[in-house]
Amino acid sequence: MLTHLTTHFTLYLFDEMPKPKKKGRKHDTWVLFLFLQVIERDAMRAPFPRFDLVVANIPYRISSPLVIKLVYGATPFRSATLLLQKEFARRLLTCPGDSGGFNRLSANVKLVADVELVMDVSKRDFLPSPKVDSSVVIIRPKHQIPNVDLHEWRSFTRTCFSSNRNKTLGALFKLKGKVFELFKISNGNDECSLHKGDEVQDEGGLTSFKEKIIGVVRTGGFEDKRPAKLSLQELLHLLSLFNQAGIYFNHRGRHKIEDTFDTDDE
Repeated sequence: MLTHLTTHFTLYLFDEMPKPKKKGRKHDTWVLFLFLQVIERDAMRAPFPRFDLVVANIPYRISSPLVIKLVYGATPFRSATLLLQKEFARRLLTCPGDSGGFNRLSANVKLVADVELVMDVSKRDFLPSPKVDSSVVIIRPKHQIPNVDLHEWRSFTRTCFSSNRNKTLGALFKLKGKVFELFKISNGNDECSLHKGDEVQDEGGLTSFKEKIIGVVRTGGFEDKRPAKLSLQELLHLLSLFNQAGIYFNHRGRHKIEDTFDTDDE
């Protein structure tokens, strides 16, 4: 008698691999059917199907965009076990105040997921030997995340971490380019701004807007602080203060349903 044990799991492979064949015997046995679906497409361009677990040795050049696509994607999952370049893994694991420096990648990932270091893997364990050491990490999405617009958050962290990490927030938000960029975005988000006339667009309007930005940073107690030293809670609080003052970092409503995942989270 042949008894079939059918699983509820489907294995998705973004690669080319021969399909397994079903085998059975005449005597009593169990045959485990594993549903295998090969997706011969670029993992960064193809939409992910529904999945529960990820186990992957990925090309190191796509580490950042792939991790962001996983943790900010629309598909909930249990965990992702990834072999990454050791240096990149350490950047994922950094915390505010660490000698390696808290960074945008770590802030964006840790907002929505927990990262655990499993083990380091020496380059000598591979044949042929690569040029860098590796690490295995497990990424687990958080069950609850802060109530924040994730598009706004990622644009905010891009602004905070885009300059020299030793620059204070007070100095960062006095930069003319930053002020003008936020001025355009924030007025684009304000429906009334389209009807305020030339007064909003003149130098006086820009100066007033700069004073508003500095006022938020100063009254919030962030003027002399550096982004790499702030906790997630402090960064979220600063973003909330900016938004309450009508200062925004992302063109709300203009992003697509499926966000783009590129290397700008580095």
